Amino acid sequence: MTVPILRTQRLVLRALTSKDLEDVLRYAGDYEISQWLVVVPHPYTWSDAETFLQMDLAGELGNLWVITKDDAFIGVVSTGKGLGYWLVPSCWGQGIMTEAVHSVLSFHFSDSEETEINSSYFVGNHGSRRVLEKLGFVDVGAKVQFSVSRGANVDSRVVKLSRARWGQMNG
Repeated sequence: MTVPILRTQRLVLRALTSKDLEDVLRYAGDYEISQWLVVVPHPYTWSDAETFLQMDLAGELGNLWVITKDDAFIGVVSTGKGLGYWLVPSCWGQGIMTEAVHSVLSFHFSDSEETEINSSYFVGNHGSRRVLEKLGFVDVGAKVQFSVSRGANVDSRVVKLSRARWGQMNG
């Protein structure tokens, strides 16, 4: 699925291409990242990266952007079945994901007629929790999700952001 290029102060968000597969393999294969994700296996193989690209091209992942900083691949954000994202550890704690997701949410609420968007995070993922809080997501309850990389059920929190709340915070 083709997405528009989104630009922020520090970032360019663009479509995933076959040229990104080595970066996807390297970073999605990093357990420091995959332990916080639901469907990403560990170890992560070249075949997994190719499947990820094919799913994106087929539109199965909704709108998906590669996050780049100074032309370097640093993560992914999508608004498919809810908001999902991951970022390379060297960029954690710098406000980069908040900046990227803000841009994606601005596009999402201007481009779709959806009245809300959902997300979730594993309990213990304080960085992700903080990103979602800063962007206005509100906690709606607990959920247990199976983490493929951990091979186990993991406690998580479900959050949502309404179009109205987004408008109030960014109007």
